[in-house]
Amino acid sequence: MPNAAPPHFIIKNRFQKGGLYQDFLTPDILKDICLRVTGRDDYTVYFDDNEYNIGRLAVLEYNERRSYISFSEKEIRGRNSSFQSFPSALSRFILDGFPDKEICFYFHPETTGSFETDYFIFMYRLMRTAGVRLLNIDEHVTKNTVAFTAPEDVIAQKDKLRSKAAGNKSSYVTRGEDGEIQVYAKTYGANKYESTLICIALARISPFGIELYEIEEGGLKSLPAISKQAILASGAVTLETSTNEIEIAEFIQNDSLRSIKFIYNLLEKFGQKRCAFCECEIPQIIQGAHIWPVAAIKQEPGLSLEEKLGFALDGHNGLWLCENHHKLLDSGTLFLAESGAVKYKGVLGNSDVAFVKKITTVSSLSQNCLHADFVTYVGKRNVGFLEAAYSDLT
Repeated sequence: MPNAAPPHFIIKNRFQKGGLYQDFLTPDILKDICLRVTGRDDYTVYFDDNEYNIGRLAVLEYNERRSYISFSEKEIRGRNSSFQSFPSALSRFILDGFPDKEICFYFHPETTGSFETDYFIFMYRLMRTAGVRLLNIDEHVTKNTVAFTAPEDVIAQKDKLRSKAAGNKSSYVTRGEDGEIQVYAKTYGANKYESTLICIALARISPFGIELYEIEEGGLKSLPAISKQAILASGAVTLETSTNEIEIAEFIQNDSLRSIKFIYNLLEKFGQKRCAFCECEIPQIIQGAHIWPVAAIKQEPGLSLEEKLGFALDGHNGLWLCENHHKLLDSGTLFLAESGAVKYKGVLGNSDVAFVKKITTVSSLSQNCLHADFVTYVGKRNVGFLEAAYSDLT
């Protein structure tokens, strides 16, 4: 026998930009949701006129179970606006201490627009990975939205999306030196909400730790407080923040500059970690190598501290190099010419030359690497070195 008390909706009624949810969620829509969630189509509803609705969210309580339901827009206008609300709903769900709960997503029956793009499919898959129940997706989306099962799948799909939208500098997912998953999260605009969903989804499938790095942008230094609380609630994520103040302190104290912002800028320029001299793609041994070294930048006269830091963090002032090639370049065993040619020290013994040639499979950087600023940094690096003292690899 069904419970005597019917399912009960609690909905904050006010849109942040004007309008009421009681007009957006008609009785027929609430009936449909109720039937899908509880198996019953009778319900009661309370629209709270006193508060704004954050997350396009309704809460449905029935039989001591609480269901959070977030809704799509009616008109899908773009990737950013469409997914700013759901992670807010997800965060509220995670932080609710109610013992028996679930999180759902419901397509409004009047939804129109481009909601089957590659980016939208990626987000639906992340939602499933995060444990979201997509109530009526099969009635609106024809493409496969299966959950991700491994972090590598998330990384690969995110890279594909970034290559198609190079101008959208969104969050980046990669691996660190110990195999841990690293999420470089932008704190500005819609990207901060994307970062929230990525971290929560990865926390459910990754056997490794997850490091979340906040990248300061647009004057915002951190993700929304509720997002961070929800992300950290998983227990699988550690958090570090990059601000101008932190980067200055690191620059002053350490010539190697273990900089969150520098690594992010290299990811922006080159993509995933791949040694520029041998194309090794093992992330645990790939490092961000400065072209104009930090120690030399510090000694440069006539520059302010802010200017020196800018040069040290510039993505054009770096390459991905494996540990071997990073050391070979810094020791002067290898030489990088302004033309992009990679050369070796002429005084090396025959066996050493053979080894260097064997492991250095790239004899010249591609023209895509040779941005004018990059070439300038190479020139700065090579002050005091004689190119004539080095030999071509070929």
